[in-house]
This record gives sequence, structure tokens and C-alpha cells, in this order.
Amino acid sequence: MLLTLLLATVTPSHAFCGTFVGAPGAALTNQSSRVVIGRDGDHTVLTLAADYTGDLADFALVLPVPSILGPNDVSVGDSTLIEWVDAYSTPRAVAYTCDDLFDLQQSGFGCGYTMGCSDSSFGGMSDVIVMADDSVTVEAAFTAAGYEIVVLSAEESSGLFSWLQANGYEVPRGGDEILQEYIDAGSYFLAAKVSLDSAPSGNTWLTPLRLSYTSEFFGLPIRIGTISANGPQEVIVYTITDTARGGEVGIANYPEITLESECMWRPEADEDMGSWYAREVEDAVAAAGGAGWIREFSADLVPTEGTGYHCDPCTAEPAIPGGSFAPFGLNSESAHLTRIRMRYDASTADEDLSLYESGILGASSQLRYIGYDHALEFVYPVCHEGWVADPGECPSSYVGGCTMPAPMSGLGVLAALLLLRRRSS
Repeated sequence: MLLTLLLATVTPSHAFCGTFVGAPGAALTNQSSRVVIGRDGDHTVLTLAADYTGDLADFALVLPVPSILGPNDVSVGDSTLIEWVDAYSTPRAVAYTCDDLFDLQQSGFGCGYTMGCSDSSFGGMSDVIVMADDSVTVEAAFTAAGYEIVVLSAEESSGLFSWLQANGYEVPRGGDEILQEYIDAGSYFLAAKVSLDSAPSGNTWLTPLRLSYTSEFFGLPIRIGTISANGPQEVIVYTITDTARGGEVGIANYPEITLESECMWRPEADEDMGSWYAREVEDAVAAAGGAGWIREFSADLVPTEGTGYHCDPCTAEPAIPGGSFAPFGLNSESAHLTRIRMRYDASTADEDLSLYESGILGASSQLRYIGYDHALEFVYPVCHEGWVADPGECPSSYVGGCTMPAPMSGLGVLAALLLLRRRSS
């Protein structure tokens, strides 16, 4: 991965917006997840990419859905696009020198990216569905995206548990109450089962699952994920909305946490950028009471002819692969991308995420951190310390972006500093 990608070095927490169910007695938990939500009016395209830890040939996940989904509503998500969205919006760690800052207009920034591949193979239904009792109804059953899909409705959580057990699966203990909440709210349950040729060791990413549905509710079920999680949880949510209508997205029912950025970071001994940022997040969430969200990126992505989208610096190719956000439910080459990092645990996740489109158009923000350099103290504050009283500075020949035999006037230096301190995406 790129040096500027922080997510790859942040210790993963346990999270998913569905719950994993496995063979009885098996220890199966999820470690991390990425959720891309395309929203166009009341229509939602939800793309889930998650990994799991376990040693099973068969496993499944259960996800609340607002309506009965059919074969045309479930498909393979493109992992290449998910990787691009993640890479493009990640918090940036950058290293500047005096040469870089005062030669910015001439040199620009380089771009790089890491892409993956999706498995689009399709399999047939291999298991016979066993009915446990009359309190569970199989509303639909089909194979799509390499998953065996069953859409269920239930009257009681005990009946849903019985159905899963009768079909060879077991929900971790303690999930009855949470499942009953979804039943009472009128949710259906999508059970997606994958049969693997062999039981892998370590972490394995699932084939991305893409769900399409229409609902007034704009949100994400997270409480069900606490059933199969171990300890604190984290989910990264990327929203794709219309640049002319939806704009920036936020979470209505959990506190927003603001992190300092555009500052130079000073690591502790033997601490890399990823570890430093993980500690920043953990400390901020703890101060907020154990649950909260951070908006790590928010910007209109409107292509410029020949150059793609603006990025500063680029952490991925400056144009979405394929040139359109249609796979995420927005049939356009432009979109507003919001990246949200949500942290919580079983005790603080008392509601599912309720997302909202703010209507704020043209918002542009990203988290960016600059490697500490004494000479740049007159350009950037130090994280948690602020502006240094007696700052270092670049040689006078650099100030203003050109070689100068004599210092600039006081007014000229002030103008240069104001310009530099306003640098943000």
C-alpha cells in the first residue's frame, strides 16, 4: 500500500453491520468492514466488504433489510471500486521539505494506487432449506454473487434462532433481544451463505455483496453486528450522493468527533504514522464516551478534462475506475464522497446509524498530517502544541516561491504565510 494510506497500518477493530453465524461450536468473528452506500432519492445501493476470522468451510451472515429482496436486487460488488474509494478518501500522511512547499506549483504530487480483484463466480444452491417452525417464513431463496441467499421474515427471535440451528448454523449467545428489536421494527432478514472449497487460516475477505432497495430510511444496521464481535468495533462508511442535491453526509444519532489536522505530528518513540493516528482516534472516542464518528473526507468529485478529480495529495488514481459511480447506485461520473469512521462497542451502540444528507453542497475537507520538520514550523502548527513560539524557517531564498537575494518586506512575508496557512483541500 502507499505510504500515505493510514488505514492499512491502523490496528483493526471488530465490526460489521451484520452478524456472522457459523457451524455450531465454531468460533467465527469479523474483524473489519467497509460499507459503501450510494443514495439517490429513496433508492439505496449498499455494498458490503468484510473479512472474517475462522476455520470453516461453510459460514453465513445475517443482515436486516427493509424489504424482500430478489435475485435482481443482489449482485457482486466490485472490490476494485471499493479499494479505490478507500484509497482516494483515506487520511493523508505527507512529508514536505522547503523545496516541496515553495515549488508546489511546478512539481505537483505523484499518484499511486493498489487495486484488488473481485471473484464474480456463481454457484448453485447446494443445501436443502429446513423449516424449524411456523414463526419463520422463507420469503425468497436464490443464488447470487456467489452466495446462497435466503430472505426471511420472523415473528419471534426464538423462531429465527431455531431456523438457523435447523439449517446447521448457530448465532452467538446473547443475540435474542437485539434480533427481536429488528423483528418488532418490521425488518426482514437476509441470510447469505458461502460454501468454501477449503477452510482458510487467518483473515479472509469475503466477496463484496451488493444490495439494492428502496426505503425512506437512510442508515446502517450496526447493533446486530455486536452479537458476533469481540470488544470495541469500527466500521468505515463511504457515502456516494448527488453533488447537486444530497451533498455532505453525517450521522444524526451519535456524536461527531473532530480531530485536529493540517498539523505536523510528533510521534512517540518507535511510533509510526498509523499507530499515531490509531491512538488519536482511540483517545478522541474515549473522551466522547466510547461512541462517535469522525468525518475523514468530504468533497465533490467532479472530473476535470484530462486530469480526473482534484486531490491533494493523490492517494489513488485521480479518476474512478470505469469513469462512473453507477455501480454504487449513482449514474454519474460526478458525486459527493463522504468518508465516516464510526467507533462503538456493545454497550454504547444503542441505536442503528441514522444517516442524513445535509444539503451542504461543495463541502471540501480531508484529514492530512505533515511529518514534523523544524524548518516548517513557520508554515504549520504542531499537533496538540500549536504554533511554535520561536519557529524554525526555510532559508529566505525560498520565501515567495522564487530565489531572492534579500528578505521580503514584512507585508510580503505576511501574505506568503497567510497563503501557506490556508492550504487545505
